[in-house]
Amino acid sequence: MTLQQAELEETDVAHDEELPAAIRAIRTRRSGHNFDPDAELDDETLEALIRDAALAPSSYNLQPWEFVAVQDDDRIDEIVDLAYGQEHIREAGTAILVVGHTEAETADRVFDEWEDAGRMDEETADQTKAQTVEMYDDDQMGRDLGIRNASLAAENLLLSAHARGLKATPMIGFDQAGISELVGLPENKIPVMLISVGPSGGEEPERLPRRDVAEILHRESY
Repeated sequence: MTLQQAELEETDVAHDEELPAAIRAIRTRRSGHNFDPDAELDDETLEALIRDAALAPSSYNLQPWEFVAVQDDDRIDEIVDLAYGQEHIREAGTAILVVGHTEAETADRVFDEWEDAGRMDEETADQTKAQTVEMYDDDQMGRDLGIRNASLAAENLLLSAHARGLKATPMIGFDQAGISELVGLPENKIPVMLISVGPSGGEEPERLPRRDVAEILHRESY
């Protein structure tokens, strides 16, 4: 058993609880702006957040995501400017750029793993890989797939931070070209989301109202 598997077993949620911890985390997580500017996010915790993020589902398990962590003070200042002056990024001390793939660059490895695990035979794996690569070859589809899959990983990161007593705030309001240049993203990678994360500085204002289920749930058709 790997260390990661052991950690997962230790933190598995009993499904017969009155309100499982996973549900509590979803219902209590907040996108806050009150960080402790005097506390730092250590490397071990940062790596744990990314490990949890990488457990998110993805189409065919391609895992088409990367993460760029920025903690250097000068570079954080540049991130704040590129995020239109969102000062809580500076107070958090860590900014994580969630990056999506726009090409199926992991396809060879991933479909070999499907075959090695006995989940697909060789013919099926080859056909499915070819179809997947073809989908990514369409520029719009490749962009959409990169955003959709990386967004799932971003939500895992937010929930992991909350479970660890940290505060994390997702942002899509930033200069995409500027931040791509700052962190040196290749042309086939897309900046999906920016997340400020760090130790909490205290309570946040009450959550603003959420739309009622009756307003947002449609049955059978819109």
